[in-house]
Amino acid sequence: MKKKILLSTIITSLFISASALANTTETFVPNGSMGINSDLYGNAGKYKTAASNSTANFNYNFAKDWNLNLQWERSFNLYDFNSNSDNQVNNNGSDIQGGLNYNHGYLGNTKIKWTSSVNVKNEATLTSTKNQGTTNATYTWITTSFDFAEYLPGSQYAKATQFAVMPMYTYGWTRSGADGHMNSGALALLTNWQLPANFTFQLNAFVMKEWYNGSMKLTDTRKDDNAWYGAFYAHLNYSHDLYNFSENTKLGFNFIGGLDPYMISNRSASQWFPFQLGEQQYQWEDATVTTSGKYNHTYTAFALPQLQLTSNVTNDITVTAYVGAKYANQVWGQTQAQWKLQPVGGVGVSYSF
Repeated sequence: MKKKILLSTIITSLFISASALANTTETFVPNGSMGINSDLYGNAGKYKTAASNSTANFNYNFAKDWNLNLQWERSFNLYDFNSNSDNQVNNNGSDIQGGLNYNHGYLGNTKIKWTSSVNVKNEATLTSTKNQGTTNATYTWITTSFDFAEYLPGSQYAKATQFAVMPMYTYGWTRSGADGHMNSGALALLTNWQLPANFTFQLNAFVMKEWYNGSMKLTDTRKDDNAWYGAFYAHLNYSHDLYNFSENTKLGFNFIGGLDPYMISNRSASQWFPFQLGEQQYQWEDATVTTSGKYNHTYTAFALPQLQLTSNVTNDITVTAYVGAKYANQVWGQTQAQWKLQPVGGVGVSYSF
């Protein structure tokens, strides 16, 4: 009942705000961006992780405080996935996602910033081996966030740019094969910190409970109908311009690394990774091998330095290209092991309007 009340309140607020747009006297010019990116991943030591991932993005601020974003993602394996092999990773799929976001502004007379969003995503896994068929699942979720960052004092060493509490509700269902669905309620703490010398630090924490039915279950052998999860993500970011070739073209060095995530659970779930925890990850390619179904004190960690070339072809068009190497554990679960280097690279083009 509480979930239904929260959902109804947020949606009602969104539509009330939409009807108020016709009465605003402020001048607003719609704007946005669109882009295409393609990333390439090599093998990580003996692990056959070579793959490519391409995305097309559309981001549109269609009215004051309103935003629409759409994304299509297509990934390809260099090798056919084999669930009986420890040296394969399955990233052969096609995902479509859309989101509607609204900025409510400050909450009453406080300094608390309030934002809400409604999202939907379809995930289709397109395998080409006989021992695993295709899968298709759709997830929809709603969030509302309250940011208290302006109440936190800053210093020359650290300043909070985000310190938000965010309740979240997710519903998912399968669209092919056996019927199944899941419900998930979560509470998140989202923080971002500006540090000296172009460093930033992100620390996000989640606690959630999921309920399963039908084919959406933890494993083929265990039929637990619910599970608790806890996780936190810690990412350190750094960026620095190395060389300016011209006014419009520059070479930069970027770095990101950390825990992605550290996770615990009260269930064994080697065949189920919580959808929302996967959505929060920075890495596209995760650890390859799970040594145990127990999520108790397990983590993935990575470090990704890269060189990026950026060129502003026009005032509206930007082209980027990057190369780098990711260092991460390819084994996770009860044991974290097999730390390997993996070459990565990619190109992208974006258009602002």
